[in-house]
Amino acid sequence: MADTLNLYKGEELVKSEEYVEGKASITVDGLDANTDYPEGTYQVSRKNGNGESEKVNVPTFKTKPIAVTGVKLNKESTSLEVGATETLNATVSPSTATNKKVTFISSDDAVATVDSNGKITAVKTGATDITVTTEDGSKTAKCSVTVTEPVTEPEE
Repeated sequence: MADTLNLYKGEELVKSEEYVEGKASITVDGLDANTDYPEGTYQVSRKNGNGESEKVNVPTFKTKPIAVTGVKLNKESTSLEVGATETLNATVSPSTATNKKVTFISSDDAVATVDSNGKITAVKTGATDITVTTEDGSKTAKCSVTVTEPVTEPEE
């Protein structure tokens, strides 16, 4: 019988791996990202033809965060009249990313401003770009904004 490394959570055997050249390692799937697991959450033992050793606590460990791979806006371009508003929606990928924080900026605040929630306010006629940037990975997406004068109906 080959030596195996057994990983337990409480009394439940989570996974076993054979020792190869005196070494064994176990990768556990399904753990929460960016999470601290205290000592003793998991235990390990070694099993061979002579039986199984006592379980030993796995030291404290932290799982890695899930990195951002991209960001998209719900629009690539839009037109607004002076004084009008519109809100852009940013979608961070993957949906399971640990840090989904984004910032919005306007390339020309004199034409249109944007707040931290993606709400654009048209200020004066012209063109500007609104760019969203992820805090994690500095991924970007852009929306071109054209601001026009309000259309007024002629009086009769």
